[in-house]
Amino acid sequence: MKKTILILSITTIIASSCGQKSNLINHSKSKIELAFEVTPDDFERGLYNVEWKDTLGQSEGYQDDNLINRPKEIWCVITNYHNDTLGYYRGLSTAQTFAGFQSKDTIVILNFMIGLNFFTDIFEDSQNWENYIKAARDYSKENKLPIEFEPIQINLKTDLRKKYVVEIKEK
Repeated sequence: MKKTILILSITTIIASSCGQKSNLINHSKSKIELAFEVTPDDFERGLYNVEWKDTLGQSEGYQDDNLINRPKEIWCVITNYHNDTLGYYRGLSTAQTFAGFQSKDTIVILNFMIGLNFFTDIFEDSQNWENYIKAARDYSKENKLPIEFEPIQINLKTDLRKKYVVEIKEK
């Protein structure tokens, strides 16, 4: 593994020093602006909710009233320091912009991703289920989905009910 990384790095340096772009590695990382808020549902039982707002799909004509049909959506997995999953939304249901979780931890980690909305309207022309699945796989592969972003730490003692607007970068 280390040899492969070293070879790719050397190849990239050589290609860059020759004035050519390397086709091996795409260094452009995705960034998105995301607004979110974490609220307690039942503080005594450690029940919380994270809700977000994004603009994915607007450049493709999907406006706020039609976000359910867009091809990409935000996913969120909430973990603790031990990487235990506390709650999540990872698609394959009606598109959502929230995830519930339960925790007695003080610090939780929000792991946002861009994933495929499997129920988008762009695959509607598929003649049968197999074609629909193939179109979804092809779209995911073409768009390199899911795209994972740098995690965000939230302190459940001090950061509740604060509206955050952040730019997060791809891992």
